[in-house]
Amino acid sequence: MRSLDNQILKLLSNNDVTFFIPPYQRNYEWGEEMCEILFKDIEKVANSRNTQHFFGTVIYYAESTILGQPDKYILVDGQQRLTTTMLFLIAARDCITDDSLINTIDSKYLKNNNVTGDVEYKIKLKQVESDWKAYKNIILGEHLDESDKKSNVFKNYKFFKSKLEKLEQNFIRELIEKGLVNFNIVTIQLEPERNHWEKPQEIFESMNSLGKPLSLADLVRNYLLLGKSSAQQNNLYHNFWLKIEQNLSGDNNAFSVSAFIRDYMQLIDITSYKKATDTNHKELYRDFKDLFGDDNHEQLIKKLSEYSNEYAILAGYKSSGNAKIDLKIADLKVIESSGFYSFILGVLHLRTEQKLNDNDTLAILDAIFIYIARRRILRITQAENKNAPLLVKYFDDLIDAEDKEATMLEILSNQQYALRLPNDNEILTYLSSSESNFYNLRSSKFLQSLIEEKLTRNRPALNDKLLQIEHIMPQTLNETWKNELGENYQEIHDNYLNNIGNLTLIRHNQELSNLSFRDKKEIYENNAGMQIAKNKIIDQQNWGEEQIKNRAKYLVGILIDKILPIGDNLKTSNNYSTEKRSVGNRLSFESLDLIGKTIVYFDDINIVAEVIGNKEVKFEDKVWRLSPLTREIETRKNRRNHSGAYWGVNMWKYEGKTLEEWMNEIKNYEVEVEESEIE
Repeated sequence: MRSLDNQILKLLSNNDVTFFIPPYQRNYEWGEEMCEILFKDIEKVANSRNTQHFFGTVIYYAESTILGQPDKYILVDGQQRLTTTMLFLIAARDCITDDSLINTIDSKYLKNNNVTGDVEYKIKLKQVESDWKAYKNIILGEHLDESDKKSNVFKNYKFFKSKLEKLEQNFIRELIEKGLVNFNIVTIQLEPERNHWEKPQEIFESMNSLGKPLSLADLVRNYLLLGKSSAQQNNLYHNFWLKIEQNLSGDNNAFSVSAFIRDYMQLIDITSYKKATDTNHKELYRDFKDLFGDDNHEQLIKKLSEYSNEYAILAGYKSSGNAKIDLKIADLKVIESSGFYSFILGVLHLRTEQKLNDNDTLAILDAIFIYIARRRILRITQAENKNAPLLVKYFDDLIDAEDKEATMLEILSNQQYALRLPNDNEILTYLSSSESNFYNLRSSKFLQSLIEEKLTRNRPALNDKLLQIEHIMPQTLNETWKNELGENYQEIHDNYLNNIGNLTLIRHNQELSNLSFRDKKEIYENNAGMQIAKNKIIDQQNWGEEQIKNRAKYLVGILIDKILPIGDNLKTSNNYSTEKRSVGNRLSFESLDLIGKTIVYFDDINIVAEVIGNKEVKFEDKVWRLSPLTREIETRKNRRNHSGAYWGVNMWKYEGKTLEEWMNEIKNYEVEVEESEIE
């Protein structure tokens, strides 16, 4: 390792060097706020005498190049600062009129003019693939298409250019010759081939860019690519990782690469992990390495690339090729099904592998939709995030089942009470009662649009600006409505204002507010453009408690019988299991008091593992997590299941009982203790 005090412009002025941002680095992410800070710092230094500004650290290592090419410096840290500095210099070059200064900036800081041919080496800073095209075109003054203009490099170039265009020519020169020239950095050149402890991977993982932590995606990309040659990195990045980023490059952050990795982990490990955020990325990254530490990195990145196709379908960024499946996935997102994303990802992958056909896939998704929608109507979400990933263990049962939808509903109806599948009576009782508030249900408009679709075979678009939920009995009662409702008008209004029977979708360009019932009926019949606004309304002479209850029963009947139907065996039964189970619990060898003890495979007493930590076992002198080890053993026995996912706790035993049974005993004991303490 060689450390040297340096200046940013001096570093960039070396015409025998090209800096490469390797594929494992994050994309360029500085926004306008950070560029504004940099611009003000340059102005401040330029306007001061004898002022120096520390601009951070640049860490890199050299990689061999062929004769005649500049030295190739691979950046480990400093990508964001160097890129932004270059964008400032490009903007300055494009704003000044002095040919001599233009040539100095261009030839001294931006390009290696002694390089011919390969643009990759001619430009002094080679960006990651997603930023390279826009960056290259800006430097070379070539045409920028619309995709280029969406990149951060273009946006920040335009920001600097807009600031500089307002300044006098002499001051632009001073910003460079008195300002930026005094930006000092510390350069550190790693020598990993000479000193084995100078590992770029470990250093990269510890680096943050302007305090912004590396995301789970950044860390995983680094983990899979670092330690390989540049040629191998470029091959894996371009053929696989770039595909992942392209597949998941939509605007919805819920389907980011980090979110995908977390959901993939849940799918493979059949357990729940925390949602990927800036506060837990390191914890998830450790779990990722524990889970896949023994996997071949090339095979793993290929597998992630494959699954990213299905995740892009789940996100709505790509079509499945089947309009009904696409629509059902869109519907699942509307009713907030994020806890089931890892399960749905697995279902879509089984379809890709032709273990499920389109009808099978749609049937399973229908069952999931019915289950979640029924729970959302009752505002139930409890335990879903922890439980849903465990459903992956039923994949083989679903593949073998003749009736996929019925089997899926049967599985869902056999969960604990908090995870129950609401029956018809529960839905009808709740929605017909004075306690329900269908108006404030987040999916109210969506569910009513599904009712309209059943009535007319035409679903209203939720983004239609004219589409609105109308209170038939208005939110504010005038004298006409008080007379309409009778002497108990206040009680009726309090109890049934937001009941489903008093609500309807309309497509209208003005508020109907508290028009009389007669006036509203006329609009519903002639101008609302919706069947749901007519049925059980326009044939009524007046509007009150009885009419609201009758219409509620009618609408709920459509919901439970035609939109969210369940089998006759489930309509009135208690659709949950009374058996006590360790649903969603994470395995803890410490709580089981098994550290230092030996566990045995469920069907082979010759396969044993020593418990050495809270989550780790030793098998054949290697440290494993239980699920990856189970997958390895099943693969060796040539009976690996369809998904490749295993819940290890029910496949290993201690003293004749599975680990799941031991977990249940502890949980049941804790419940009994809690109940006795309450008594």
